[in-house]
Amino acid sequence: MAAPRLTLAVTAILLTASPAYAQPAAVGSDWSLRLGGAALVAPSYEGSDNVAVRPVPLVDFTWRDVVFLDSRRGIGANLVTLGDPEGLGSLTAGPLATWRFARKEGDDDDLRGLGDVKGGADVGAFARYSRGRIDLNLTAKRNVSDADLGGTVELGARYRLPPIGRTLVSFGPSATWADGDYMKSYFGVSADRVQASGLAAYAPSAGVKDVGVGALAIHPFGGNWALSAFGGYTRLVGDAADSPLVKQRGTANQVSIGLGLSYKFR
Repeated sequence: MAAPRLTLAVTAILLTASPAYAQPAAVGSDWSLRLGGAALVAPSYEGSDNVAVRPVPLVDFTWRDVVFLDSRRGIGANLVTLGDPEGLGSLTAGPLATWRFARKEGDDDDLRGLGDVKGGADVGAFARYSRGRIDLNLTAKRNVSDADLGGTVELGARYRLPPIGRTLVSFGPSATWADGDYMKSYFGVSADRVQASGLAAYAPSAGVKDVGVGALAIHPFGGNWALSAFGGYTRLVGDAADSPLVKQRGTANQVSIGLGLSYKFR
């Protein structure tokens, strides 16, 4: 079974905390590393009403607070870093690259007749504005392995509560815009797939495809260990929600929950 494409409600603020929030300990003088794993209960594909339990790696590696590799963002670099000398907030931005996993027709019976959606590399850029306990995140990326896979722009906000004992909690809303190529690949039904799939032809357009909310709790224990619990709700909207794949075989309501354990190396 292919790995899921996790929604922004999970990926933007959940699977691992940001380096500033989790505060991983440095290994040597230049780099830091946290490793672990999580069990994720999520829709079997975007728009599905069937759920699957999958293992998810938790990785958070940074080098000199510039180069990073982690479960949320992929691989990238903090090339723009503006501090907060006047108390107006700080800004971090730079390039990133992630891998988008394929959606296989055999992943779920409801995908029958629709063919496979290829996987490939997404390349783009991110920006994060932080002030006090609030973070605003913007990520734009497009697949460079196959133009038909299209791209997305993701916007999210996160509020970090004051620590509850040793437990750290954050939550916030999210939204995702997708271009026409992305929408057609994941929610469209081409004319040559009508007979095999049993669904009516459908050609969605670019637009906002989902809105959601997510929450994360991290509880450190035993020195270097941390337990994380996360959950997210995403509502497909617009042409994504109107897809026959969603309306006839799935649901616009997408819920993901998970539990993870990670270890901070020194």
